[in-house]
Amino acid sequence: MTRLPNTKPTQSQHRNRKRGVIGVMFRADKLLIIRRSLTVNAPGKLCLPGGGIEAGESEEEALVREMQEELAIDVTPTRLCWRSVTPWGTRLAWWVAEFPDHIEPVPNPEEVAEVHWMTANDIGTARGVLPSLPDFVAAWRGGKIELPWTDSSQG
Repeated sequence: MTRLPNTKPTQSQHRNRKRGVIGVMFRADKLLIIRRSLTVNAPGKLCLPGGGIEAGESEEEALVREMQEELAIDVTPTRLCWRSVTPWGTRLAWWVAEFPDHIEPVPNPEEVAEVHWMTANDIGTARGVLPSLPDFVAAWRGGKIELPWTDSSQG
């Protein structure tokens, strides 16, 4: 594949790249947000929890595994709500998932530094956010993503 210097690859050039899954989980009107540990890619960034899909694994299986690895929670994936592609070509599947309200996520320090519950407005004013997170919130606010909760602080 030949590209001009200083141009970004197109989505069609990313077909054979990595796939990932993202967990979209709510408590009341707040999303579960993590701050990545300093030992992983994009260290210290705020984002929704998730990770790579392993060979032979479904998106739902990957989501269940990643939430157990990162946060020690057993989730139930309920539905796919969005798909996106990162600037570096990873194809992401964003899944709404649920876990019992009485269970608190416990961060695995190798992957997750902190756990937060944030409204869309909180996310909009936060610093150190992975670019995919405000893109997700903008798509949600723009009506491109239907989620089980409507953030009362959206305006």
